[in-house]
Amino acid sequence: MVQSKFFGIACGVAFFAGSVSAATLPTAKEVQAKMGMGFNIGNSMEVPNSPTLWGNPYPTQPLLDSVKAAGFNTVRIPCAWDSHTSGGKVTETWLDSVKTVVDYAMRAGLYTILNIHHEGEGGWFQSNIGTSVDNTIDNKMKTYWTQIANKFKDYNERLLFAGANEPGPNVNTWTSQHVQTLMHYYQTFIDAVRATGGNNATRTLIIQGLNTDIDKSVKSAPVSTFPKDKVEGRLMFEVHYYDPYQYTLMTSPQDWGAPGGEMIQPQYYYGDYTKASEPKRNAGYNAWAGSVDSKLGSIVHPQEQFAKMKTNYVDKGYPVIVGEFGANVRSPELSGSDLNLHKQGRVQWHKDVVSAAKQYGLTPILWDMGNESSTGYDNMAYIRRQSSPVGKVLETDVINAMRSVYSLGNYVNNGVTHVEDFINGGNDAPASSSSEIAQSSSSATIALPTILATNQVNLRRAGNTLYASGDITLFDMNGNLVRSTNNVPAGQAQMQLHGLRQGNYIAKCKNSVLQVKIR
Repeated sequence: MVQSKFFGIACGVAFFAGSVSAATLPTAKEVQAKMGMGFNIGNSMEVPNSPTLWGNPYPTQPLLDSVKAAGFNTVRIPCAWDSHTSGGKVTETWLDSVKTVVDYAMRAGLYTILNIHHEGEGGWFQSNIGTSVDNTIDNKMKTYWTQIANKFKDYNERLLFAGANEPGPNVNTWTSQHVQTLMHYYQTFIDAVRATGGNNATRTLIIQGLNTDIDKSVKSAPVSTFPKDKVEGRLMFEVHYYDPYQYTLMTSPQDWGAPGGEMIQPQYYYGDYTKASEPKRNAGYNAWAGSVDSKLGSIVHPQEQFAKMKTNYVDKGYPVIVGEFGANVRSPELSGSDLNLHKQGRVQWHKDVVSAAKQYGLTPILWDMGNESSTGYDNMAYIRRQSSPVGKVLETDVINAMRSVYSLGNYVNNGVTHVEDFINGGNDAPASSSSEIAQSSSSATIALPTILATNQVNLRRAGNTLYASGDITLFDMNGNLVRSTNNVPAGQAQMQLHGLRQGNYIAKCKNSVLQVKIR
């Protein structure tokens, strides 16, 4: 476990005052060159209403430190917003909660991607890309991104915004009207962020492909369809990679339209390591053709797909991230030597995807669901979140295979050195390239949390008491009011913390925000 020591609220807390002068941030190409490989905190902040409803605890500093120590240089934070609104706007409490996690990531020295994720919130955006613009959706995009951008306008280039997740109707062929509608919403996203000024004027922004599907994007979304930006070279493009689906995600045999249903497409269990006695279980088997396409079980397929990204986007000025990739462990069905053969294939599959991404200049970002104890499908947990010790690498062979692509050597957790200077510009990323390990220290400590304020207010903690120059309100991380003081004379507000359950809380006094950790 990463050795980061917590002392509750430090006696010497750090203030970030007001709005600081804007910096001209590096280009998307310069940023992407340092992002290395990435990790998703999945099934957490994007869960509607409460980040813990799907079984994962609230993200912590030790978790983000562990992500960095495992060799990742980037973290993607899928995030819900629509279910955290009041009166059509995102609540300040939820913005503060998200800021807490972003700060954990930035402090760990990670390039941090914050998006709007939509599946769990009724697909309000990504399932509603029609042939014309819906003003309600457009207004939400403008309102939410204006709020998000204002919250983080002074953060440096290691914070990136991604407009969506997997947008679009689930159709094989996108019409030009669908594409125009999506690009209109992206234009709204870009314009809203740029209008907030500060570092957002030159921050790298990410737009997503059609369903984040490589072939659909190449066919129907060339760069000529992209929205316009006020600044040059600050846009990235995002796709996802879960190929072959029968190997990575499919949970039961499927009839995909075969005549009479007599030809059933089975799940694949074996990748590059094939099993001759079960050809139908080898990656790439096609029930209709009755044969195996060896490309789908080897590095050839991701190479071919990612080469399309380089030709169609990277070479035309738009760096590309593979925002999600991963493969389930087929432990419910397999055991013994068959399970070992399957796991060997998974190690090779992950290495092949990362190798192809690096070969063509893409940033691969691993999807992690956190469900380490799963005995069914959706078993995709690489770093421990749901039990102690948090941050323990669960799939060392997979992580080591990915690390080898960047010449990082086998995983050894030496801890991380925290980076506090991530407000305003400054290019303070501890790794100078995507193939280097960040500077590390086994004795790194940081006094947490810090005051995160827009002006200086004396909100502080001493032991089990909060002190402030005005009334204090205390919220849990889901935005529920826990305690408050009322009409206290200026400079005399106190709040006792006795009796609170273990966990993280947000204290507020005027415009100051303080994260409170109860053990």
